[in-house]
Amino acid sequence: MRNRAKGIRRWAFLLFLILLVVQPGNLGAFEKKLRVSSDYAHVYLQPDSSGTVVDTVERGQVLSLLYSGKTKRSWYYICFKSEKTGSTKSGYVLDSEVELLFDPLKSITIMEESDDLRVSYAPRTFEEMHWGWSKKQVVELEGSPADQRRVRGQEIMRYQQQVINLDCAIDYFFSANKLSRTRFSFEGDYLDKNAYLQDYQRVKGALVQKFGRPLEEAMKWNDTSYKDDFSSWGEAVSLGHLELSSRWLTPQTEITASLSGVDDQILLTVEYAGLELKELAMKGQE
Repeated sequence: MRNRAKGIRRWAFLLFLILLVVQPGNLGAFEKKLRVSSDYAHVYLQPDSSGTVVDTVERGQVLSLLYSGKTKRSWYYICFKSEKTGSTKSGYVLDSEVELLFDPLKSITIMEESDDLRVSYAPRTFEEMHWGWSKKQVVELEGSPADQRRVRGQEIMRYQQQVINLDCAIDYFFSANKLSRTRFSFEGDYLDKNAYLQDYQRVKGALVQKFGRPLEEAMKWNDTSYKDDFSSWGEAVSLGHLELSSRWLTPQTEITASLSGVDDQILLTVEYAGLELKELAMKGQE
């Protein structure tokens, strides 16, 4: 009886492997799990141990594999639920700090040895902020900033990331060591300036999906020279002729998305302002 049970389990396992080979798309990398085997493991924004730390996970935490294989030979691209914030994050973890909870039969190594190849990683989305957090708390969540400076009485920490698949600089503003404002500055570089209009609509759509329809929307023409020629609206924005903006209001936050330009440069930004700390932020700039 015992041998028969073992035989059944063996055939079940073989059937599973056959399904994995024949129908890999139905199983998917996301269903494959890893477990942290070291005391702790840093999750990095990119497959580079000198880069930004997204979060730190402890021994035993289970991670979901997003690529069925490795990046740069020793990195797994994973996602997980942060124990600090409860939100889902993604990033890269070294293979030496985790153990596989699946059969690696179909693993593929993703070759990215050239510095010219850009790493594709799951972007952030627009979420509410933790207003009142200290700089230390933000560093614990986001890792070391790419830049840190003081401007008009406010401490600013900058991170280079992606938001909704767009390159973005994220600035955290602190007044009296309390997070009071956050600015997302999108960094597109397009020959066709109308592409910035498409990015604005994409950003706006992501905000609508998260926070609902905007409270206010504005299209301001400072100069109507290009108003009747949509193919030149991007040029109009770069010259300061046209400005677009949308505004949302939540119980904790005022959110403003804007597309504007000056001297042939186009700025696409989203600003979050903590309502309870808005007055403190204004005092810090005086």
